[in-house]
Amino acid sequence: MQVAPNRVSRRSVLKGALIGGVVVPLLAACSGGSTATPTTVPAAAAGGATAAPTPASAAASSSSAATPTTAAASNAAPAAQGASSGAKVQIRAHMVKKSDVSDWIAQGLKANIDGFNDKHPNLTITLETIPGWTPEYIPKILSMVSAGQIGDSVWYPPRHRSAIAWGVRYNVVRDLNPLAKAVNYDMNQFFPGALDASTWQGKTYWMDYIGEPVVPLIAYNKTAVSKMGAAEPQDTWTFDELTTWAKSLTKDGTFGYYRADAGDDSFGSAPYYRQFGVDFVDNTGKKSTILDNREGLVAALKYRYDLVNTWKVSPSPAAGTINVTELLGSQKLIAGDVWPFRIQGYPAAFKDFEWGFVLTPTVKSGDKRRSMLNEHVFGITQASKNPDDAFTFLTWICGKEMNVQGIVQGAKGSIARQDFWQDQRIYDKFPTYKKLQPVMQNIEADYFVGNFRGEEFDQAFAQAYDVMELGKAQPDATVDQINKLVQAVLDKDPA
Repeated sequence: MQVAPNRVSRRSVLKGALIGGVVVPLLAACSGGSTATPTTVPAAAAGGATAAPTPASAAASSSSAATPTTAAASNAAPAAQGASSGAKVQIRAHMVKKSDVSDWIAQGLKANIDGFNDKHPNLTITLETIPGWTPEYIPKILSMVSAGQIGDSVWYPPRHRSAIAWGVRYNVVRDLNPLAKAVNYDMNQFFPGALDASTWQGKTYWMDYIGEPVVPLIAYNKTAVSKMGAAEPQDTWTFDELTTWAKSLTKDGTFGYYRADAGDDSFGSAPYYRQFGVDFVDNTGKKSTILDNREGLVAALKYRYDLVNTWKVSPSPAAGTINVTELLGSQKLIAGDVWPFRIQGYPAAFKDFEWGFVLTPTVKSGDKRRSMLNEHVFGITQASKNPDDAFTFLTWICGKEMNVQGIVQGAKGSIARQDFWQDQRIYDKFPTYKKLQPVMQNIEADYFVGNFRGEEFDQAFAQAYDVMELGKAQPDATVDQINKLVQAVLDKDPA
């Protein structure tokens, strides 16, 4: 992603703020590492437990050159998983080298979570990892497909349903529905929003591995709020109430509130704009609908503009790069919008004070709470010679126990499964997740950029937004500029 001078991109903000917590991949534009060569890690004895992986501290994760991590997996599946063929089979799964993706899956194999090794002794799982992020990963996968070297399963971090292109345009992955039907696997274990995001013209190309609401919370420094004599924020607050509260906390070089993880683009902030009644594209993904609710977007942008330029309760990018970590650690920032993994990460990273979390406000009291789904997904390749066995692997990594353990061990984010969100172990460990349970029950799918240029769409939105937040454009004119820029992206040929 190109970052203009003084621009505080979502990527740079997160680089400053990511410490100590589980790393949930957020940006398909993050770059990193070089190509890797295979290394082999033997699986632990079946049933043997190993220590949980140490959470990483950077969003685009590892720069180490480790690729195929090979672990002997095993065993015959429970009803919730797929049924393997019984023959000796190697399943090759391709993914980025990342703490909450490859590292956690390798850890799950070693620890024999949910008895996978015992149930499938015929399977050997090879995790072929690529350091870096999508600029390294996607060309590598497409070149392997072209050369006939691709394995059985692939990972993808969708952005505005860009993952559908791999099933529809590039024929990398296949429809999972026939595989699920063959073993009576209930795809409706996943929330409708997750199924909608992975389905196109009746074919479901992907299975949810990380599924969470996009930036649904405000994290705040409970200790500082108490010392400053302010009230605790409430889940029922409106944006006006947040403003009053933030003003009371903004003094002596301390900022009361910042958009933080919500970012400057149309992904992390999408639920915020939906709260004002704004959606960005029509059902075809080809036409901007920004002007259909112009008044709502003007209001949403004006609120963000005023936070920085009128009320001055938020830091301004005009002063230079905003280092969220430094501001939080020095207690010069009291509150900010956050991703769910901060529930685990912030208390571990900042031990000098106590953290609290509340739901993002609504425009009016009692308004329906809007949302959007952020995902990492896995699919099965068209080239796989063992799709049934690959489906068994998929149903394990995307299964309830693997993901409950991922949360309670602090290794990954949540998943968009009904049974996962009904498991009390999550709430016993991290009570704040209970606030997100009703949000996930009604999670809305990411919107659709029809030519699969979702990252370009976000960058176009941010280009106009950043000028406004710097105080160099007014919200009304910014709406027209955003509409012009994003429609230009939508008019391009498919990626």
